Amino acid sequence: MIQVENLQKSYDGRRVLDRFSLTLPDSGVVCLAGASGRGKTTLLRLLSGLEQPDSGSVEGLAGRKMAFVFQEDRLLPWVTAAQNIRLAQPPGAKRPVQDLLALAGLDLEGKKYPDQLSGGQRRRVAFLRGIAFLEGAADGVLLLDEPFNGLDADASEKICRMIRDLPPQTLTVLVSHQLAPLNGLEASFFSMEEPV
Repeated sequence: MIQVENLQKSYDGRRVLDRFSLTLPDSGVVCLAGASGRGKTTLLRLLSGLEQPDSGSVEGLAGRKMAFVFQEDRLLPWVTAAQNIRLAQPPGAKRPVQDLLALAGLDLEGKKYPDQLSGGQRRRVAFLRGIAFLEGAADGVLLLDEPFNGLDADASEKICRMIRDLPPQTLTVLVSHQLAPLNGLEASFFSMEEPV
């Protein structure tokens, strides 16, 4: 189990998380739901180690390979969609990038550059890059920050299908204020609606 104990984090004097505790499973899908400003993104950044808490601790993630799909797509603008994904794949990766693109409904978009893609297409390429990075990881961790932003129902379902098809040892933690796309996904839900 992954233990989040009494996390506190402030930015410019504003406390975003205040003695926040949570127990996460080692694998499966966990959705942290809540409105904007409840500390969801901050929690993901603390889980990933991109930021350190003011106090408190996160235990149980050491040594696990992590992929973080941010709210902003952060694609490299000077390479194509396919190359953005390929650059994330570990050496010796066996899964063709074109297969990943097809799973996300982007069969014809691989040769396009990010500025030639719609917002929803860029979102899916960013997601595929995270999936590609974890290829071969025995117990990977996929952190998803608002993964359904800009996606229609069909594209959201494709993302959920790929999450379902991840290796069973994978832990996926996603934060979202959109719960409808998750209806067909077996997930544990935690609310962050209480003021912090």
